[in-house]
Amino acid sequence: MKTLRSILALCALVLSPYLLAAQSGGALSISTSPTATTADYDKVVAALKAKGLWEMYWSFHAMATAQPAGLFSLGIFPNRDAFNKRMEAVQPVFTQAGAKPNVQVYDIYNSFMGVVPATSPATGIVVHFDAAGMTAAQYDQILVELKKVMSFPPPGQISHVCYKTDDGLKVVDVWESPEAFAAMGEKLMPILQNLGVNTSPPVIYSLYNLLKTSN
Repeated sequence: MKTLRSILALCALVLSPYLLAAQSGGALSISTSPTATTADYDKVVAALKAKGLWEMYWSFHAMATAQPAGLFSLGIFPNRDAFNKRMEAVQPVFTQAGAKPNVQVYDIYNSFMGVVPATSPATGIVVHFDAAGMTAAQYDQILVELKKVMSFPPPGQISHVCYKTDDGLKVVDVWESPEAFAAMGEKLMPILQNLGVNTSPPVIYSLYNLLKTSN
């Protein structure tokens, strides 16, 4: 019996990275507003809070600023139904404010949360990886290889979402600082190259606000 338990424990250890990689479910929204400002965002947030809509339906949200102008945001939802309900609820507020973001929704392949601070870190960033054509097998193996060389989730990573597109899997992360991301990147880049994953530079935004709810 002791031998059997040892074998099962070893199997669990070996398979755990794959089990983590296989976790899926939920929906991701990505919103872009090429000409919007943080003042526009703050106005909409204030209106949503006044109506009790700010935390409804989504479990995590991050807003970032692009350069030279514009906003980039992400929202994590338990499912597409929750996304649809939020969009229906908040649309009148957006219309009244004259806000017209470009919103796309995707199915989540895998996601996890690190330590979420109460307020957005002063040097926080949002990193969007457009690894064209990345397959599920490649992504799963990336996690396996990363766990061999560093703790997981990586230190300083607030959130991670791998989502499905017609062009393969893509990734969007939230980090406490560029330094934390760079430390992980030193481990990640050789792995991507070895696996033949597109290593085009990610798009990096400055984190402006974040929200974690119990939804």
